[in-house]
Amino acid sequence: MIDGLYRDFKRQRLYERIASHVEELIGSGTLQPGDQLPSERELAEGLGVGRGVVREAVKLLAERGLVTILPGRGTFVAELDTTVLLDQLSRFFKAGHSSYSDLNEIRAILEVEIAELAANRAGAEELDEMKQCLEEMESNISSPQRYVEADLAFHLALARATQNDVFSLLITVLTDLLRESRLMIFQVAGAPERGQTWHRLIYEAVKSGDASTARETMRNHMRQVTEDARVGELAQFA
Repeated sequence: MIDGLYRDFKRQRLYERIASHVEELIGSGTLQPGDQLPSERELAEGLGVGRGVVREAVKLLAERGLVTILPGRGTFVAELDTTVLLDQLSRFFKAGHSSYSDLNEIRAILEVEIAELAANRAGAEELDEMKQCLEEMESNISSPQRYVEADLAFHLALARATQNDVFSLLITVLTDLLRESRLMIFQVAGAPERGQTWHRLIYEAVKSGDASTARETMRNHMRQVTEDARVGELAQFA
C-alpha cells in the first residue's frame, strides 16, 4: 500500500478531487516517476468511490501529463516532460494575448541572473557546449533556421551552467515560445552580427569566471535583442 493514498471523498466532482490528491502525492515525492498506481478496482475500493470516478480521475491525470496509461500493463507516474509545460504555457500565452515584448522582458530578467551564476559555476562540459554553439552560429550567419537553433542552444547551455535545473526548464520554455520572434529578429539588418558579438563576449566572461562582466554583458545583449525585436515588429506591420 502507498502511504497517504487513500482518503474519503464525499462531494461532487469527485474525480477532480481525487486527481488533485494524487497530484499532491506526486508533488510531495510520495509517488515517484515510474511508480505504478494500484488497479482501477483497488483504487475504487480504497477510496470508497465508483470505478467510473477513478477512471475519470486517471484520465484527468493523464491529460495533465502526470501519469502514463499503458494498455495491458497499468498506469504509471510519468517522468517530467517539459513539452507538457510548454504546451500549457503556449496556450496561456496565446489565450492571454501577451506580446513577444512581454516574454522578452521576463527572459531578460532571468538571463542576466543566469549569466552571473554561470560565470561562477560553469564546468568544462557547459563551456565546451557554448563554444560549439558559437561556432555553429558563425558558420550559419546567413542561415536563419540553423543560426536561431544554435542561438537557442547557446542560451540553454548557459542556463545549464548555473547547475540549477529550474533555470534550464524556464529558458527551454521561454526560448521555444520566442522561436518565431527570433526568426523575425534575424531579418533585421545587422541583428545576427550584433547578437554574435555579445554571445562571444558573454562566453569569454563566463569562461574567465568574471561574474560582474557576464552580468553586464548579458544585460546589454538583452537590450540589443529588445531593440531589434521592436524594429522587426515595426517592419512586419509597415
